[in-house]
Amino acid sequence: MNITPLQIYFIGQVAIVAGAWGMDLTGSMWPMAFGASTGCMCTAPLVRQLLARWRERRAQR
Repeated sequence: MNITPLQIYFIGQVAIVAGAWGMDLTGSMWPMAFGASTGCMCTAPLVRQLLARWRERRAQR
């Protein structure tokens, strides 16, 4: 199974929402901290892919 960077990004967004829900449920900041850090880590592959495309286009000019 091949997961694309965009799908990984959406998994990160779900982690942020789940962390916010967990923070509301428990009253602790830990779930949101874990969700936010997971969201940031899941954004990195998408940013790398977009930068690679941008560099490739720029090199063709």
